[in-house]
Amino acid sequence: MSGVAVNPFLVNLGLFIYYAIQIYIWIVIIRVLLTWINPNPYSPFMQFLSRAADPALDLARRYCPLALGGLDFSPILAIMALSLLGSFLGRWLINGASPALLLPMAALGLIQLLDSLAWILIALMAARLIMSFVHPSPYNPIVRVVYGLSEPLLAPLRRFLPPGRTGLDWRPLLFLLLTWLIKSILLVELARLVVLAWMS
Repeated sequence: MSGVAVNPFLVNLGLFIYYAIQIYIWIVIIRVLLTWINPNPYSPFMQFLSRAADPALDLARRYCPLALGGLDFSPILAIMALSLLGSFLGRWLINGASPALLLPMAALGLIQLLDSLAWILIALMAARLIMSFVHPSPYNPIVRVVYGLSEPLLAPLRRFLPPGRTGLDWRPLLFLLLTWLIKSILLVELARLVVLAWMS
């Protein structure tokens, strides 16, 4: 929005909130990664990580539970929500914290979240496509997670694109291409329209 005076206090506050949330996201990531190696839960470092990160992780598990293949994916939802919150608040404060900016800032944050989801889907379908060529063991935990996450998304395409004579499953490639097109064309255009409306 043109003609808005820059408020140094709001700019510094927005930057502080943005970077503080980024640091907190890394605390959550480290907390989750360390649980895979079973560290000493009574060490001062783990006690700090638990007190800092567990409230966000507990909220994600309570309101958005997502477990597939024996793995808990709710931390990913918590990280994405924190990233969206930090980006939204940071942009809004840096640009003057005007009520008129709430809608465009929220729209840009949502587009950013959808873009991140698109990248995750692209990586997931790329992994599924590679697995259809190499035929890994179905008992491998990573294979089970990839199939558990991708099959509900690919099932509607089965009637339109059944496996070929060689047994190759081309549905992941089709889903990957469609996701890439949506990300590269639709989301980019939506972001451009939001920015134009914001600057007018």
